[in-house]
Amino acid sequence: MSITKHWLFLSFGLLWRSFLLLQIYGLVFSLLIAKFLLSNSSVILIKPTLLYGSLALIIFIAQVGFKLNLLRAMLGKRLNLSQTQWRICALSLACLFATMATLNAVVAFSTSFDFWLYYKVFASPVLLVAGIFATSWVAISRDSIHQ
Repeated sequence: MSITKHWLFLSFGLLWRSFLLLQIYGLVFSLLIAKFLLSNSSVILIKPTLLYGSLALIIFIAQVGFKLNLLRAMLGKRLNLSQTQWRICALSLACLFATMATLNAVVAFSTSFDFWLYYKVFASPVLLVAGIFATSWVAISRDSIHQ
């Protein structure tokens, strides 16, 4: 399989796994937040920051502390990646979510609500997809360098 084909296969595989992980965690996170916090405007603005930040922390702690790769656990054997590639993907994804949490906090508290809403609806998904494609490119590149 060529590098480009392998990269696209990995990118789309990571994309749907990441979206699935984000949706499941987002549902659980929303239910927990609804129990403990009232729904006012500041909670609405900070909720994506807390979601992305805590997910980044969970992925990082699972990978580094417990040697458990959450993406690999979700049907990861079909992607046929080495242990090093899985580790790169998990840590890169944790960095991506931490960056998205930071960006959301900056946009939420330094701009108007309307601008934050446009960021949340349009820019945030584009950044997520671009970050996942970059993550898969880094994993493929690292593997081709070491071979």
